Amino acid sequence: MDNIINKIFKEKDHEEQEAPDFKIFSLRGHYNYWIIINRDDLSSILEEQIDLFLKAKEIVGQAQFDKNANLLILNKVTSIKAINKDHLLRIEEDLFHFKKSIIYYTEEELIKFKEVIDLSNVTISMESRLLDENVFEQHKTRFDANEYQSLLYRITHKIPFLRINITQLNNLDSLEEINRKTIRKNALNDLLEREFFTITDDDLAGLTDEAILEKLKTILPNEDKQD
Repeated sequence: MDNIINKIFKEKDHEEQEAPDFKIFSLRGHYNYWIIINRDDLSSILEEQIDLFLKAKEIVGQAQFDKNANLLILNKVTSIKAINKDHLLRIEEDLFHFKKSIIYYTEEELIKFKEVIDLSNVTISMESRLLDENVFEQHKTRFDANEYQSLLYRITHKIPFLRINITQLNNLDSLEEINRKTIRKNALNDLLEREFFTITDDDLAGLTDEAILEKLKTILPNEDKQD
């Protein structure tokens, strides 16, 4: 799994920095950092993160690291049934030090994944599979069934910059357009998408509290005008 994830980051224009027992990737020309670790046991990951954060920050040597640090945990499990989803959620929702994501997988899933994905060009091969209606149907109907399809979508979901340009297939809307239609259902989400989700980390960091408040005021109810 390590090699597959490393290939994805490198193919997506991320540079690797030397680190002793973890990987550090950053997008060229941007202050956005990914720390990648392998853990079979997640029981002490929250206690471990401060030491990991300090080590990575020292290696990176940039003040921007503090607000732009992501931790990607590759979690090999013996079986899908053995996964404690609540525990995974608690780790990912922990707000300290890193924005955290966990990709869990079994050895069987990984073997099947390698059998169908071209490891010489991982991202293009993944995109090709994601365009296949049968692959999505298999994932949807047999979610977490220890097959490569679920691992494929799991990886894609947890690595957000891995933008898959899914076009319409057999009269189905693209997954991206479906997500956008959902976001458009209310004005606040539409504003967030337009004003915040599409800007860079540097631009967002440059917004003052007053500027953010003014953007939100454009759709928040005006109490003075309410009955």
